[in-house]
Amino acid sequence: MANNKIFKFFRNLLIILLILILGLFAFWKTADSDTKGSIIKYLSKISWVRSLVESQVGEDYEDKIKDQNFNANDVQMNEEVYNKIDLTGYTNLVLFGLDTRHNNFDAGTQSDSIIIVSINNDTNEIKMASVYRDTLVRYYYNDMEYYGKANASYSTGGVTGAISMLNTNLDLNITDYVCVNFSGLADIIGMFGGIDVTITESERKYINSYLADMAKESKLVTDPVEKEGRVHLDGLQATAFCRIRYTPFTDTDGEVYYFDFGRTARQRFVLNQLVKKAKKMGVGELIEVAKKVMSLNTDKKTFIKTSLEYNEIMDLIPAMIDYNMAGSTGFPFTLDTPDIKGHDYVVAQGMSYNVKELHKFLFDDETYEPSETVNSINNYIIGYTGVLEHQLPEETEAESESETETTAY
Repeated sequence: MANNKIFKFFRNLLIILLILILGLFAFWKTADSDTKGSIIKYLSKISWVRSLVESQVGEDYEDKIKDQNFNANDVQMNEEVYNKIDLTGYTNLVLFGLDTRHNNFDAGTQSDSIIIVSINNDTNEIKMASVYRDTLVRYYYNDMEYYGKANASYSTGGVTGAISMLNTNLDLNITDYVCVNFSGLADIIGMFGGIDVTITESERKYINSYLADMAKESKLVTDPVEKEGRVHLDGLQATAFCRIRYTPFTDTDGEVYYFDFGRTARQRFVLNQLVKKAKKMGVGELIEVAKKVMSLNTDKKTFIKTSLEYNEIMDLIPAMIDYNMAGSTGFPFTLDTPDIKGHDYVVAQGMSYNVKELHKFLFDDETYEPSETVNSINNYIIGYTGVLEHQLPEETEAESESETETTAY
């Protein structure tokens, strides 16, 4: 009799659990994205959930993805910025894209793309700013001061040198980074199922011209893109799209970008599409993607590295769920492209002016005044290149009126 009662108890318990599981499954399948997002945000803050996820991906993350040699204390920033209150409400990091065919994420490799990502911790708004790789900046190598292209700072000083370059030239406080080479980018985009994009016939030809060489390096298999217009690009095709610099790119707002400016705009577009797709994924899908990313790096090949701790990744989940792409741009905003000693450069029309504009864009700071370091870099670049400070239209008109009055007098 007792055994029969026990049997009935467990049978009823199993029935109840089954009903609950089916109910939760049905709820999850029918719930809107905002409801799902709220649930995921809530779960990401619970310690046992974080521990569960860590048990799935944590060990691989620490061993294969986390840069154990990176020390944030080695990163330089300008003294005026170090304790700047206006920046404490933001999480700032930099994405480096490397076009390397070697197992090298350190000095000796130039960064083909440099994208500053700023997250407003109160609103979860995300803004991205690409620093053009040919931008003339100041950086240090073996304690010696140099002026050269922004991507050279990674080649000479590795990731620490490159972040220090951004901080000291742009008055930033970045101490974290994510670095991926183009082979790894193709894999990651593929894990998200590729992207949809509208391309021109010229872009289609350039994508296909890159594919053969990239397929050999990544060992991924794909087909040429067969048509222009609205197309679906897999990971390798989308990465080839990111590399195009010889034909214009028109963004979703209708703005047209040329040359390397077009390439950086394409990169920001692709990142934006990936974050949108991540928002729509369920917890299980995101964990599966995370596990696949963790397995990219092997003993023989490195595809991705980051300074972020596991808990910092988990802390970013709410921002990703509530993500709102508040804007993306290129830096510098106003520029010339002179030939200097046989090399093409992107030269800011006043580093100080453009740093003001960057802080206005990233941090909504309308009254920002650059540090003494930035002003010193500004003065050197003007003297070295002859590229003058950008003048606002009202300033130009005022000066013109002043000159007319003086001449008349």
